[in-house]
Amino acid sequence: MYLNVTQKSRDLFRDYPVVRSTDRAQAAALANPLFSWHATTVMAHHQRLLLFGHDASALCVVVDAANVTATQRLADQFWDQLAQQWPQYGLQSANLKAYRQTAGSWQINAPIVHQHVRRLNEQGMYASFLLDQGITIPLELDLLVAKTPPLGRQQPPHVVANIAADLAVQGNHWRDPKG
Repeated sequence: MYLNVTQKSRDLFRDYPVVRSTDRAQAAALANPLFSWHATTVMAHHQRLLLFGHDASALCVVVDAANVTATQRLADQFWDQLAQQWPQYGLQSANLKAYRQTAGSWQINAPIVHQHVRRLNEQGMYASFLLDQGITIPLELDLLVAKTPPLGRQQPPHVVANIAADLAVQGNHWRDPKG
């Protein structure tokens, strides 16, 4: 699975393998948005939040970076929070297990699509607003941040109402980036 990580978040991913060829990885990530996520960090209330945005849907995972203590811990937090969200969108837990197996281990890459990073920054501002409102439960925060209203005129490419359909259309297999 490709994690397209912004520079300001790289320190949290330093123990994960970096792709060998950025060009090949970017082509593969664009051909396989189901297995590609963008990640960035934002500061909210003196907390460093790590936001993961799925390239093929409106899925969003928010992790408090203060709770990240080891390499395995970050991946575990990500998958645990995704597992909590999964049934909220009408998806079967068996599908998540298959998705995780097919996705494979994390491979760190540079951001590919600036629109995804811009969307994550919007979601970070909304996460800060939600923390102002006293919302601190991770699942609730994830579900609400995924619904972040667009700040500009540009609409997000995916909406929460279509998550199940977005994931079903993709199929659970890797595509060849050349064809």
